[in-house]
Amino acid sequence: MRAGSRVRAVVAAALLGALIAGCGSSGSRSASSPTTATATASKAPYATRGPYAVGYTTTRLAGGRRVVIWYPADPSRTSGHPVETVDLVSLLSPALQAKVPAGDRVLYPTKAYRDAPAATGHAPYPIVLFSHGFAGYPEQSVSLTTHLASWGFVVAAPDHVERSLDGLLGTAATGVPKSTDTAVLAATLDLLTGDAPLADGLHSLVDPNRVAVIGHSAGAGAAYAFASADARVKSWISYSVGFGGQSGPAPTAPDKPGMVMLGTKDGIIPPASSRQVYAGMRPPKYLVEIGGAGHLVFSDICLIARSQGGITGIARAIHLPIPPSLLKLGSDGCTSDHPDPAKAFPAIDQLSVAFLRWSLHLDPEPVGLSTDAVAGLGAQVTVQHVG
Repeated sequence: MRAGSRVRAVVAAALLGALIAGCGSSGSRSASSPTTATATASKAPYATRGPYAVGYTTTRLAGGRRVVIWYPADPSRTSGHPVETVDLVSLLSPALQAKVPAGDRVLYPTKAYRDAPAATGHAPYPIVLFSHGFAGYPEQSVSLTTHLASWGFVVAAPDHVERSLDGLLGTAATGVPKSTDTAVLAATLDLLTGDAPLADGLHSLVDPNRVAVIGHSAGAGAAYAFASADARVKSWISYSVGFGGQSGPAPTAPDKPGMVMLGTKDGIIPPASSRQVYAGMRPPKYLVEIGGAGHLVFSDICLIARSQGGITGIARAIHLPIPPSLLKLGSDGCTSDHPDPAKAFPAIDQLSVAFLRWSLHLDPEPVGLSTDAVAGLGAQVTVQHVG
C-alpha cells in the first residue's frame, strides 16, 4: 500500500472511532419504583454517584502528551468552577476544524468541575489509571471516570497519541516522542506519585500503595499488560479485551485480582476472545457479560452530540472517504440493534467501583459483586467469579 493510501486509511479509521457520536440510542436512564429503587440501592450502593463532587485538571507528561486527572472534590466548593465539557472537534487539526460547520460543534457536558478544591478530609485516595481505545481520547469514558472519582479515587488518563483521535487527526503527536502503552502508563503513575510539580496539591491526595489500572479495547490490552509488568499495580479491569492477530500474543497473566467485562454482541473484539482472556487469568478473577451490548458500551462515545448528527456530520462536511469495512468500528454498540448503552452504565459503575474497592482493600468483603446485585439496574448482566 502506498504511503498516501496508508495515511488515508488511518485517518478514516481514526474518525470512525468517533463516528458513533451520531448513533440513535437514548441517553436517558429508565425509571424505577421507590420500592425497587430502595431494594436495588441496598444491593448495589455504588451504582449511583458517590459522596464527593468531582474536580478535574489537565497536565502533561515529559515530552508533551496530555493527561486528564479527575479527583474527589468538596461538594460545597464547586461554585464558580466551570463544568468540564468534551469538544471532539477541538481534537482535530486546525485545517479540519475549519471545515466543520459552527452548528455541528457541540459540547458534551460532564459531571466534573475544573480545578475545584479537593476533598482532603479522607485523603489519600487510591489511584486508577485509565487507558483509552483506538481513535479514542482520555475523556472517552468520562461517565465512568468521573463516577470513580465521586467514590474516592484519583483517576488519571493519558493521551496515547500513537493511536488517539487527536494524535491521528489532530496535532497532539507533533513533537511528542513515540512510546509504548505501558511506558506511558508508567510515566503517568510516576507523575502522580513523584516529586514533579502537580497542580492543586494532587500529590497529597494519592495513595501510592493502592494503584489499579483499567482500559477499554486497545486500552484494555494495555491495562492487562501494565498490570502484568508493574508491581505497583494491585488490580486491573479490562473492558472489551482480546489478544492475537494485530494485537499480538497475550502478555503473562497478571498475578493479581482482575476483572474482564464484555458486551455479548461486541462486533469488534469477539466475546469469545474476552472469555479466553478470562480463562487464562489467575484467581481471584471476575467475568462480567453485558447482554446484547456492543463494543462501545463502556464509553460515552455513543451519546455525544447524537441529536445533531455527531461526528458523522463532520465526516460528511469535510468529505472524508470512509471505507465500508470501517463502518462497524464506528457504530458497534450504538445502533438500534443494541440496547441503549446508557442503560448499562449503572451496572458497569457498580461492578467497577465494587471490584476496585475490594481489590484495593477499601472494602473487607465484596459489596454487590454478583449477578443478583445488579439485576435491577437496567441491563441484563451476568457475573462469574473464581477465587
